[in-house]
Parts: sequence; structure tokens; C-alpha cells
Amino acid sequence: MIPLVLLDLDGTLIGEGGTVRPCVWDAAAAARNAGVRLAVCTGRPGFGIAARVARELDPGTPHIFQNGAQVIYIDGDTVQVSALRQRSTERLVRHARERGLVLELYTPDALYVERRTEISTAHAKMIGVNAIVRDLAGVAADEPVVRAQWVVGHDRIDEALEIEVDGVDAGVATSPALKDTYFVSLTRTGVSKGSAATLLCKRLEIDPAHAMAVGDSLGDASMLDAVGHPRVMGDAPAEMLARYPHHLGTTETCGAAAALEEAVRARRR
Repeated sequence: MIPLVLLDLDGTLIGEGGTVRPCVWDAAAAARNAGVRLAVCTGRPGFGIAARVARELDPGTPHIFQNGAQVIYIDGDTVQVSALRQRSTERLVRHARERGLVLELYTPDALYVERRTEISTAHAKMIGVNAIVRDLAGVAADEPVVRAQWVVGHDRIDEALEIEVDGVDAGVATSPALKDTYFVSLTRTGVSKGSAATLLCKRLEIDPAHAMAVGDSLGDASMLDAVGHPRVMGDAPAEMLARYPHHLGTTETCGAAAALEEAVRARRR
């Protein structure tokens, strides 16, 4: 029996076109009808396109956003929010200014940038969010920053990764919807997709050994390791394919739909 399926978005549900394919929506509806609960588990914020996808997937189940820093019911209660320390955020802001890098700061309901650039504008459009231009040091002082994120091209990824801040964990991801761009997500130490997956299973009174998770990148590893039924997309990095033996198709061939169909078959058995 598989009572819960956790689903990454970029590269898993969302492909190059920036949308979820109809075959996945059909499989999701069948899974819900069979009694399987569905939860988004993504680095994206809990608003914009990610919120719309979560609402359509399963409006009655909590969803995981911000790489585990925000766990919420899409139209109701907050299960958990984990904020960065102010001094940690301020250190990131200084590095961004020194290097001229794009840094995004996320609160539970807003995205802030210090200036609009081509890459930051493209990313905001991709996730369906209006980025607010503001002094980021002021945001760090006044707002609960649940996650920061470097958004950089391949030629500047080393500059983003060279800074290490106490109390902050970093994870690198990409998206087929915005090629040649790296997203370095920064959350409070100990906060990850995996920690949030464990919390969600506890909240729903589900044994993690019975849950399934579907992902495509190294940033999904903690989520996949937290459950008993990890599944990876067929175009995942080679080390992911070697680490997890159960492989699916790609976003373009409805790989996630196959995982949902497997969960339905297990549920019926």
C-alpha cells in the first residue's frame, strides 16, 4: 500500500514547456480517487505557479515548498516555517553586493530582489511570481526570510558556492524550463526536502516506509532517502540513476504518471 506520493516539480512534473502534462493530471486524479494523497515537494515558493499546481494536485493535503522550509495546507494552516537567522541572511546580501550576483530572498508570501536583471526577470516569470525590488538588508531585518537563493549562469556558479555561512545549507538545482541557469537554494541548517517529508508523514500518521517520492536531481536525494519507495526520472544524473534502481520516463514521456499509476495499483492490492 502506498498512501502518499511526494512529487518534485521542475524536471519531474514540469518540463521544458513550464507546465504539467495532461497525462500527469489524469494520473493524479485517478490516484486521488483511489485514496492516494499527493503532495508537492519543491524548492519553489508556496505561491505562484507552484501553489496552483499543488491546489490542483491535492487541495486537502499539506505541501512542501522552499526546499522544506515551508510546509502548508494550500488554503489553510501552516504546518511549519523555518526561517534563516538575520545575520546569516545579511552575510549573503553582502556577498551578493560584493560579487554583483543575483540573490533572491523569500518570505512565506513574497519574493524580493535588490534589482531586476535579465536572469532574475526570467526566473520570476518562470515561477509565476512578481519579484519585489527592495533593499535586501532591510528585508533581512524586517521579514522572516525562509529561504535565499542564488540565480546564476553556469559561468558564475563557483562564485555563488564559494561563500559558506554558518547555519545555512546549500543545494543546487536546475530546471528544464530555464536552461543554462543554476539555482542555489539556501535554507537553515537541517532543513531540507527530506526533513519536511519526514514531518509530513508524521503529520498524516503515515509510515515513511510506505510512502513514495519522485524526483530528478541531487537536490531531491534527501526526499528520496526519507521514503520507502523512491523513484527517479529517466533523465536524472547518472549518479542518481545508479543510487536509485527504480527509473521512470522523462517529463515529456509522462514519467511521473507512471509512478502515480504504480501507487494506485499498490493501493488496490
